[in-house]
Amino acid sequence: MATTTKKLTDNPIVQRILGLIRKKGKKEKDLTDYLGISSGSISKWKYDGSIVYLKYIEEICEFLDTTPNYLFFGSDGDDCLLIGEKNMLQMYRSLDEGRKKD
Repeated sequence: MATTTKKLTDNPIVQRILGLIRKKGKKEKDLTDYLGISSGSISKWKYDGSIVYLKYIEEICEFLDTTPNYLFFGSDGDDCLLIGEKNMLQMYRSLDEGRKKD
């Protein structure tokens, strides 16, 4: 009986997710644990063309410290910040003027 090899999806969003997992030194299991999904779910994204990941896009961005813009388009643009940077900016904006100068 012949064996078949599954072909990795050419979906750029999934490729960016997988690339960021590797780049940040994380594992797919870390992401599945974070999302509370089975490891088979990522396999479905990678090989079966499932787009269920879309309902987790916010959580995926938080986990990978990126933006939906990057995952969807491959670029944040000059005016987009990473989630951690956005949080810092929000904290700064909430300070009174005296604290901002400090």
